[in-house]
Amino acid sequence: MLVRYLMPILLFMLICSSSLHAAQKPAANEALAELETAKVVFDVRLADLDSLIFNLKLLDETWKGIAAQDVKPEMIVAFRGPTVKLLTSAELDEEALHLFRVLKKKGVRFEACGVAMRIFKVAPAGLTPEVKLVANVFNSLIGYQSKNYAMIVIN
Repeated sequence: MLVRYLMPILLFMLICSSSLHAAQKPAANEALAELETAKVVFDVRLADLDSLIFNLKLLDETWKGIAAQDVKPEMIVAFRGPTVKLLTSAELDEEALHLFRVLKKKGVRFEACGVAMRIFKVAPAGLTPEVKLVANVFNSLIGYQSKNYAMIVIN
């Protein structure tokens, strides 16, 4: 008889517990606590447009997540290797161009490696205007890390 009364109560508690758990948002990142600025350089080496678009979306989400914690994101994206072939206005589709523009408006800086441009025979004049050509992205990565930028590799 007791089971007859307890079973609906237990079932109700289980249903409420799982729905409350599913509705929870992730907590703010403790790693960003007490920071005023988060400095990061992304070392990007991708070979296809779909991967580039996916990662540009992820960079935007990362920027928003940092900014949501009242921390100023300072983000630099350094493209090297085969990725430089994707950075021309002729290769980028509307979605990719839109993502570059959105991120650029937020202050994200983009750099393309001149060495990779030469190796992969990409004409600098064809670069999308959101991306700045630099002589050698390795020098950029060294410089930014020396200035306390965290480095994240995206392959």
